[in-house]
Amino acid sequence: MTDAAGTIIVKLFAGLELSAAERRSEYEYDPRDVPTVGAVTEALGLEPGAAGLILVNGVHAGPNRVLAPGDQVSLFPPVGGG
Repeated sequence: MTDAAGTIIVKLFAGLELSAAERRSEYEYDPRDVPTVGAVTEALGLEPGAAGLILVNGVHAGPNRVLAPGDQVSLFPPVGGG
């Protein structure tokens, strides 16, 4: 990996970390290894649909969002309620 500015920081919230393969709440990836949000969720070992809310640098994003060095990805499980 490169320095922190050249990596992608991924944070899992609200229990989603329990669904990740390594069961951690924060990860660091080289953007060449995970070029999109979908690639991040796959690298984490998350089931499809496990991340109901995806933010990249605080802005809502979908699985096809292309990532760049320095991006921060925040993943939350689906929100329910009424």
